[in-house]
Amino acid sequence: MFFPLHDQNNETVKTVPIVSYTIIGLCLLVHLYSVILGIGPTGRANLVHFIYRHGLVPQAFFAEEATYKIPMQNFLPPADQKAESQVSELQAELLSEILTVKSSGFWLWLMPLTCMFMHAGWMHLLTNMWFFWIFSDNVEERLGLPLFAAFYLIVGVVSSLAHAVLQSTSGVPMIGASGAVSGVMGAYLILFPRNKITSYFCPIWFFIRRIDVPAIVVLGCYLLLNMLQMSQSSRIGANVAFDAHIFGFLAGVGLATLYKRSGKA
Repeated sequence: MFFPLHDQNNETVKTVPIVSYTIIGLCLLVHLYSVILGIGPTGRANLVHFIYRHGLVPQAFFAEEATYKIPMQNFLPPADQKAESQVSELQAELLSEILTVKSSGFWLWLMPLTCMFMHAGWMHLLTNMWFFWIFSDNVEERLGLPLFAAFYLIVGVVSSLAHAVLQSTSGVPMIGASGAVSGVMGAYLILFPRNKITSYFCPIWFFIRRIDVPAIVVLGCYLLLNMLQMSQSSRIGANVAFDAHIFGFLAGVGLATLYKRSGKA
């Protein structure tokens, strides 16, 4: 309904948002690495293994098994899946080896963290970083550099773990900074509820208007929309982790509320 363009800088940011720059830079570098990894004859295999090793795979994470399988449909292009039943025994053995992820306990435990810096494509990356940049500089200045860095990692891990618990039997990897970004948005809601956000207002697809809206309205609608989409996701087969968005947002609200009540805000 609301697509934010920028905040109105009701409270001018006077410090350089070093942590925000660093997070954006890391997400960009990791995505560039994944793009390069996907180039060449073995590129698809390398990329899929990278996603399954460092994305959050709930089933593997809770089973604590460092060796686990990639579902055939997530690895082979549709044209190759049709010929799956015609492969020889030797080819089947080779394919089974290719579909096996050999990780380690160390990387399994880091899944809720590493998945936050990975993205499924340029649009996924740019959308997350756009929302992050709009809200992060104000929150970073209010919290301070070290505390904001810790805050970002905490809300991101909380959102990842919430998704893993709710989808504990899933073998599909979750990747993206959306949960952590939602946490920053939740903190912005608590720390700057009256700030105006310049947004595109799109109640219906052919009506778009640029308006200035209080942050509490924009971010409240964001949370409500994710809740509605989560309730429908199982029925429509959505592949977006709305649960991570919601719990990341709520974690951001909770931590920012504690910070505000401490008298430091």
